[in-house]
Amino acid sequence: MLITAEPGAPVTTENVVWTNASGVTATGNSLSKPGADGLYAGAASVQAIASGDGYVEFTVTETNKHRIVGLSHGDSDQSYGDIDFGIYPNDARQLYVYEGGVNRGMVGAYATGNKLRVSVEGGFVKYRKDGALFYTSTVTPT
Repeated sequence: MLITAEPGAPVTTENVVWTNASGVTATGNSLSKPGADGLYAGAASVQAIASGDGYVEFTVTETNKHRIVGLSHGDSDQSYGDIDFGIYPNDARQLYVYEGGVNRGMVGAYATGNKLRVSVEGGFVKYRKDGALFYTSTVTPT
């Protein structure tokens, strides 16, 4: 789900419209990967944060898989290096931040039911778990 808002404007919620899906099944706001585990499957949303603040958020439904979800300017492929600002819950219940393929470090643990968010707030990219800020990027978003 993507939320965008202009300063002082009401918050609007948009359903996801998926594009460039590869190796995944897109159903409504959700993606799932059928079949065997493997690398480089994914999709992109056609929604954009035109200006102001916005975010992508998801709820963890399993802790035994690798996945990266985040925000990007552009979509050239399904590799993690193509995600400009990504949150990576791995199969060992460890939570990492990856930006443009660069590991910014492990930032804690996660569990089923956690809500993970990558947002643009006041010109900064911020990462949250269940609403609590755990990392602010030093990279300026485009």
